Amino acid sequence: MNPKIEIMEIGSTLTNCGRTLLSADYKAPGGKLLRVRLREAGGRIESAKISGDFFLIPEDSLAKLEKMLEDVPLREEELKLLVDRFFRGTSAQGLGVAPDDFVKAILAAKPGESGS
Repeated sequence: MNPKIEIMEIGSTLTNCGRTLLSADYKAPGGKLLRVRLREAGGRIESAKISGDFFLIPEDSLAKLEKMLEDVPLREEELKLLVDRFFRGTSAQGLGVAPDDFVKAILAAKPGESGS
């Protein structure tokens, strides 16, 4: 049985002064929603805000992940390495979401990507 991956919103963009605001809503295979809002310039993430109906413990983990995403290239390989390093280094645990779901959600915000 293949898990269904549902992308609710793909690559909404708004450009202002060379910065692009990107957003996507990504539904993980377990049904949890990850909402990603990024500010990007020159192919790098300037800032990230991740929300949704999932839990990440300890509670301050999500803010740490968002901070770690700053100045990271918006490319799958770099994002996978960073997210993996984050989960291993902080011992954070996602309830209803896996580390790869964060990568897919972030990539879904990138124009031309689906996150699947």
